[in-house]
Amino acid sequence: MNQDLVDEKIFYEIQQFRQIWIWLIILIIVIVLYIPIISGVLNIFLSIIFFLFGFGFIWLFYSMKLVTEVKEAGIQITFTPFTNFIIPFNEIKNLEIREYRPILEYGGWGIRFNRTGKAYTVSGKIGLQVELFNGKKILIGTEKSDDLLKSLDNLIKV
Repeated sequence: MNQDLVDEKIFYEIQQFRQIWIWLIILIIVIVLYIPIISGVLNIFLSIIFFLFGFGFIWLFYSMKLVTEVKEAGIQITFTPFTNFIIPFNEIKNLEIREYRPILEYGGWGIRFNRTGKAYTVSGKIGLQVELFNGKKILIGTEKSDDLLKSLDNLIKV
């Protein structure tokens, strides 16, 4: 069997941290880190460390992305640069699109945990709630909830 057919993407969504308020917070943090460098308070070694930390912080947030793919094998979640896994359809007990409260339920966006399970979110408050047969729950944030649900309905009946 052709490998391209096995891995064919039925649904694909990429989300990144591009909200203005996040970048304003990052800018403030970097400015606070760079004030001692600019004012000459730190020696050259500490200045380089602060500079690299600030640059790394910016790079991390810029490169972070949540990719959700529905394939024949299951739902693949990639949260770059941290995790990449697939949820096989035979492990899924229930699926539903739901509105969630990111700060109250999970403490914010990103890869988050609470007593009921894990969440992989970048923005918004709509997600796909996946309940597994082992009792675990995974919430996947989405900005394309209708397309995601349609692609799943075409593949599985839960």
